[in-house]
Amino acid sequence: MRRSHRLLWPTSLLLLAACGPGDSGGDGPPRADPDGPGEEDGEPASDMELLEALVEALPDAGSDADRRDLVEDFLDAVVYGEQGLPIREEGRIGFAWWGDEPSALTVAGDFNGWDPSAEPLVQPVPGLPFLYAVVDVDEPLPRTLYKFVRDGAEWTADPRARRYGYDGYGEHSLVEPGEGVSHLQRWPGFSGGAGDLSARDLAVYVPAEAEGPLPVLYLQDGQNLFDPEGPWGGWRASEAADAAIASGVVAPFLMVGIPNTEDRFDEYTHVPDDIGIGEPVGGRADEYAAFLADGVVPFVDARYPTLAEPSGRAVLGSSLGGLASFFAAWARPDRFGHAGAMSGTFGWGSIGLGGPTLMAEFAAAPPDPALRFYLDSGGGDGGGCRDADGDGVRDDTPGAEDNYCETLDMAETLRALGFQDEEDLFHRWAPGASHDEAAWAERLPGVLETWFPGPGSQPSPMGEVWTPGDPWRRRRAWDMAGPGHPARGWWAHPGSNRGPAGYEPAALTAELWAREVDGARGS
Repeated sequence: MRRSHRLLWPTSLLLLAACGPGDSGGDGPPRADPDGPGEEDGEPASDMELLEALVEALPDAGSDADRRDLVEDFLDAVVYGEQGLPIREEGRIGFAWWGDEPSALTVAGDFNGWDPSAEPLVQPVPGLPFLYAVVDVDEPLPRTLYKFVRDGAEWTADPRARRYGYDGYGEHSLVEPGEGVSHLQRWPGFSGGAGDLSARDLAVYVPAEAEGPLPVLYLQDGQNLFDPEGPWGGWRASEAADAAIASGVVAPFLMVGIPNTEDRFDEYTHVPDDIGIGEPVGGRADEYAAFLADGVVPFVDARYPTLAEPSGRAVLGSSLGGLASFFAAWARPDRFGHAGAMSGTFGWGSIGLGGPTLMAEFAAAPPDPALRFYLDSGGGDGGGCRDADGDGVRDDTPGAEDNYCETLDMAETLRALGFQDEEDLFHRWAPGASHDEAAWAERLPGVLETWFPGPGSQPSPMGEVWTPGDPWRRRRAWDMAGPGHPARGWWAHPGSNRGPAGYEPAALTAELWAREVDGARGS
């Protein structure tokens, strides 16, 4: 976990480095020279100066515990500093490794022709698994990738690199992300605002065109989003965003992936429920929503060019992550203006304990009317959604799949509360789609265009996607207004009067509309 309480360590490290051997006065930290290196004229030490001070201080530190504290404090400050690792200075790059003890570790990348023997990392103290290298480079430095190499053969990305990405060789680390190319950024062990919840790594997608203010999409189950080697291929969210932004279908935006933990069932659910795994689980969604709203959101707003208002923030997840996203927006409309659930587990609460579902919570305390909701599912109704056990949720059809019926119930709950289709309620169905990352990845571009339409947004090919339960509600989506227009995303069909002033309804012929309805009837 990032130890954020150690705020004064750079001074202590620099003072430690200023001491000569034998100045410790015992087993404690060495006595300090108040005019330590790197703080001339009151200017704070640079990250490169801190690295150099650490390397100088380590051999003479009082004990192995002191050395470990110095390394961890250095990493705490630099990893969460403005630049992060690796450290950049004019003409130099500083690399650092902290972990297991490799027999030999080098760094290779675009700056040295990917030569695995060119730049060995140095170990200042034998037995202490801290290694570093300072590499001279020519300026200006273009987009620059690198990896660490163990024993000349095992290539691995830098686990603490601020900037990174994926390609055909897996994860790579970045010294410079380059212009006109998106990249990911890492914030390891984030714990701000987590309360009693576990710390976790944040991943931020930064688009190629990162001038703000940009809207932000916060996503649950963050470890499944960007890595193409993730479960079922992951969501490939950065690839989807790159393609949508490049085509103009979606305006540039930021994405923040928040990984789950071993407490996923607890954090993503609003009440306990019995799902047959022993003791009931769940009920900490309020804590998780506070972590997002009061920890993650302010952190991101302080470091990126965000559209820092609820209308510029969306929260999205799949399965239980969808439930958590709806809950977070409902609980904190001061932070989030959009909520999305793919295959959301909206029956939670009624599975084994008969507790309140989120639909019941919404009915008792309606969501802020300014919120906009997206929800979808795959699967199907299995022959008709039924509430056989009388618990108020139509989830008792054996053949229904992918939370189809629960999603339908949530959509109808929102309609009953006054939310309007294709205005602030977007309900989709992908018939037969499975409950996995591959299916959610396929539907992600549609969510992005719903929330962040760009100047190239086009009529949506809704083919087999429509509002379940009523074929007469099936409508084809058309782009109807310029970027940012509140009417963006309206739906229309022959005879519709909906749309901005002066707009002529979408030119769907009677024949086309008949085919649409016939197709829905036959499904």
